[in-house]
Amino acid sequence: MTRNYSYDCSINDHHEVNGMKVVWLENEYLKIGILIGRGADIFEFIYKPVDLNFLLRIPGEIRNPRIDFAQKRDTNSQMEDYYYGGWQDCLPNSAPFVYRGASYGQHGGVWGVPWHYEIVNNTKESVSIRCWVRPMRTPLLIEKTLILASGSKELTIQSKVKNEGNTFFDFIWGQHIAFGLPFLKEGAKINTNASSMISEPNMPGARRFKPGINSIWPEGIDVDGCKIDASRIEKAGKNPYSELTYLTGFIDGSYSILNPTTNLGFGLTWDASLFKYLWMWEERNGIQDSPWWGRVYTVALEPWTAKWTSNPKEGIERGDWERLEASQSIDTTIKAFSIDNK
Repeated sequence: MTRNYSYDCSINDHHEVNGMKVVWLENEYLKIGILIGRGADIFEFIYKPVDLNFLLRIPGEIRNPRIDFAQKRDTNSQMEDYYYGGWQDCLPNSAPFVYRGASYGQHGGVWGVPWHYEIVNNTKESVSIRCWVRPMRTPLLIEKTLILASGSKELTIQSKVKNEGNTFFDFIWGQHIAFGLPFLKEGAKINTNASSMISEPNMPGARRFKPGINSIWPEGIDVDGCKIDASRIEKAGKNPYSELTYLTGFIDGSYSILNPTTNLGFGLTWDASLFKYLWMWEERNGIQDSPWWGRVYTVALEPWTAKWTSNPKEGIERGDWERLEASQSIDTTIKAFSIDNK
């Protein structure tokens, strides 16, 4: 069934999902769903001419952490408990750890809490919304303004992280952007100007690449030691595996992921001097046990400020993490857009 879409820019903040506030930004090409009530995630990025949501959506509802929780709640894996797909801001960490007395679970706490918002602009020509949060256990203020203009296939996101504490604060920051079906049903081609790829040594189960190998992008070394084109993703249903690799050495931060059959795709640009690594997470129904139970098929392309590490303390000591001194802030701009080469 075709949805009834408007052709002017608009903002709609009159809806909820499972008790969580949702704000929609829309023009003639894009409909962007922002889950204000939980992380200010972009939970839908819809290309309207073909009614296609590029982002992953795992079967089941989007759970509300305030009212829906497991018997054993205080665990390090709550991000996985509540994960549904979409696009999250992740900070101040990835792997669970204790930082200067504060305990953090996987991918930090920003994704799981309600944000504040205000509508900045609402005209037929342009719409924008400012979102912000001060998560518990950090001295950080995190802000982002999302802007959509008439006639544009591009969403602009202006983000800022400020340390409101009276001492320094170390963190990593990631844009957890995961793509799914039906977008990837026929496979995908990834284009980016990275110069190298590093395969994460620690991944469970069946893999695509040989662990711990550094290669020249887009060349990868598979588990049998053979050279393969890492930029090509096979169609869904073939060769289950789980994989994490890091692309780096960017001239500038940009990628596109295109379905070669439909010629539809998604693109992103970012500041590669801040987000130095592009994590490529591939979960092709490879994990049959918890937490995915064989239900997740995704290729995620995630700009991060550093690689994942099982020992965050060592990463901080190496200088891999960002450090904000008291009252210092970081500003950055990300642009996400649809691609239609039909």
